[in-house]
Amino acid sequence: MAVVFLTLPLPQNPQIKSYRISLHFLAGAYLTFAALLTATVIFNLVGVDILPMRRLTISSLQATLFAVSIITLINPKFVTGSYLVKQVLPVIIFNMLYYLFSWKWGLYLLKSFAELSQHAFQPSVLIREIFTLYYIFQIIYLTNLFFKQFKNYKAEIDNYFSEGYNLYLPWVKYSFSAILSIGIGALLSCFILSDLWMMIFTAFCGFFYLIFGIYYIQYPNTFVKVEPVIYPQDETIETEEKNNSLLVWDEIKGSIVREMYYLRPGITVNDMANQFNTNRTTFSSLLNKNEGHNFNSFINRLRIEHAKQLLIENPDMTLAEISLQCGFTEQSNFTRQFRLLCDETPAVWIKLQRKNAEV
Repeated sequence: MAVVFLTLPLPQNPQIKSYRISLHFLAGAYLTFAALLTATVIFNLVGVDILPMRRLTISSLQATLFAVSIITLINPKFVTGSYLVKQVLPVIIFNMLYYLFSWKWGLYLLKSFAELSQHAFQPSVLIREIFTLYYIFQIIYLTNLFFKQFKNYKAEIDNYFSEGYNLYLPWVKYSFSAILSIGIGALLSCFILSDLWMMIFTAFCGFFYLIFGIYYIQYPNTFVKVEPVIYPQDETIETEEKNNSLLVWDEIKGSIVREMYYLRPGITVNDMANQFNTNRTTFSSLLNKNEGHNFNSFINRLRIEHAKQLLIENPDMTLAEISLQCGFTEQSNFTRQFRLLCDETPAVWIKLQRKNAEV
């Protein structure tokens, strides 16, 4: 899989540069895992030491590389060279101190918790203990960072697309959960001296790396769709200020409702902004300020209100027909949005309305 990452042909798109770099990060992570597995088999390194520096180092680097690679998918502009250096530098410092202390005060192989307790304050052991605490902090930090970035990504999708739920990239969230599990498993491996545990853990890692790699190399197909969200077109400040002074939200909303622009399937915030000769930033700012909702929520609320009217006035229409007339490209999304706003499915809602009307 590492070879695939390094040789994968990609579109000549400058905006996908971060993804290219992340492939190299992942290739390094995969090669590191392969090297560790090979060394474990050849040199029988399983279960000989508690808090082994080698395993702590590889686990920390793996966590960083995988987290950086997966964050790159949802926010390519976040990861920079300086950021990566800051993440890797502590690992380098810990290793330098460890080998310096080991040369100065001796190297200790800890085969039991009793030995760990006995030599806890020996310099070379102490640095491993501090490294372990740093690794725990690193897992917590990267987890918080990922979910913050993922939340922002979903918000950007909803503020651009009227139907962007299929671009939420749920596999990215599931992959990070698996990465988190591997990170915790790697931490446990520093304490569990068991061949069986290492076999199970290694098998899980191998399976995950394969599945994750398959999904990761397919990302360019998704990037084509989300590129305008991540890399919006340049908008001049002059145009924005001019439009802000001329546009009145009540007039815009009235036109949207009157002309039923919200019924256009797949309409985006750019499409709507162009309709009023303004830009995305200006339109989004007006919408969010006056409605208190993002673009996706605003459009779907109007669509569901229209759907309610159709359900009442056209009892012979199927839900598929109503869904299509309301601008939804998939009936499942229509039902999802209806339930979200009305606490009922369309079928249940119309039955309740007819029952109340009879009473």
